[in-house]
Amino acid sequence: MWKPVRLFTFKRKFDFLGPRRTALILSTLVNIIALAGVFTIGLNFGIDFKGGIAIQAKAKQGVANLEQLRSTIGALGVGEVSLQEFGDPSTALIRVQRQDGGAQCVAGAQRVMLKRAGPGWQVKPGPAGTGDVELTAPSALDAGNWRDAVSRVGLTVQERQLPRGTVNTARIDMSPEQRAEWCQQVAIKLVEDAIGGGYELRGTESVGPKIGEELMQSGILAVIATMAAIAIYVWFRFEWQFAVGALIAMLHDVISTLGVFVVLQLDFSLTALAAVLTIAGYSINDTVVIFDRVRENMRRYKKLSLVDLLNQSINETLSRTLMTSGTVFVAVVALVLFGGPVLYSFSVAMLWGVIVGTYSSIWVACAGLVYLNLRPEQLRPDDDKAEKAKA
Repeated sequence: MWKPVRLFTFKRKFDFLGPRRTALILSTLVNIIALAGVFTIGLNFGIDFKGGIAIQAKAKQGVANLEQLRSTIGALGVGEVSLQEFGDPSTALIRVQRQDGGAQCVAGAQRVMLKRAGPGWQVKPGPAGTGDVELTAPSALDAGNWRDAVSRVGLTVQERQLPRGTVNTARIDMSPEQRAEWCQQVAIKLVEDAIGGGYELRGTESVGPKIGEELMQSGILAVIATMAAIAIYVWFRFEWQFAVGALIAMLHDVISTLGVFVVLQLDFSLTALAAVLTIAGYSINDTVVIFDRVRENMRRYKKLSLVDLLNQSINETLSRTLMTSGTVFVAVVALVLFGGPVLYSFSVAMLWGVIVGTYSSIWVACAGLVYLNLRPEQLRPDDDKAEKAKA
């Protein structure tokens, strides 16, 4: 008969729950610091939540080279850039963060004007506290030519000439909000000028901050609904103490992961939100395996103290925990090293999630059962009968 292969064999039983109070205190402090960081420093929201520009670009020949596009557009100074293949290998979806209307945008408009209208043109901000922009032409222009000149940098609002008596300086009256919208058009023109030689722009779309707010609200609801559904499942699968312990462990993992995003200022996008949900699922999977062994041992060793019983259950499932965590850890390390910038935030979050998910299953979920005063007599009679029937 074949004997099972055991990658890990432990002759010694470890006292995992001995330092449970210290572990819970440290975990609580980490979560408090993470929450404080979220509310004071804030998350580094990506394009999905802040809004921005979405541009479809099709390669005129061959496939779209995403790395080259990322390098070219990243050098334009338009902020965060995200690229992905769109529909077919020759088409790329370029997403640029929402422009804030600052001096960087005006400098970009100057580059656009020099490229499209020739040397001698100047673009600079108007008086402080306004959204005005001043344009200076190399020579006098009539009203019709002014409109053509300002349209080259995406300006379509009514212009007036300043100062009086000159015909080569114009100031465009805009509010700060209007200038931020104008900067969106400047960014599009910068991208078009940078890649226009090898790519054809198939369409552009501006994503406003309101859509980002709606996505954020939907994301928060998704996390809450996921955690509530998992807690309800554990409640029906086990006893209420197990559900509370699992919920506390999941909250610990999610909050500490948000803290990692704050500390490292990782891009928090829909991909990062997917990582948070994945971490919650990974954590509960490991927790349920240990809880299942705890309930079995509670029926088998009814006179054993709860701490000793929990330690025994954790030790019995330790090989499985290490093999699962180890294989996932290696896969995620590969993503961190070779996944590229698009998956970097997701990969780092998952790397942390593997570590903290394993930790919380032992020192948060199981330690919580001690303070929730779980007892063998609290196990459901129906489950006990089912176990006896199987035997």
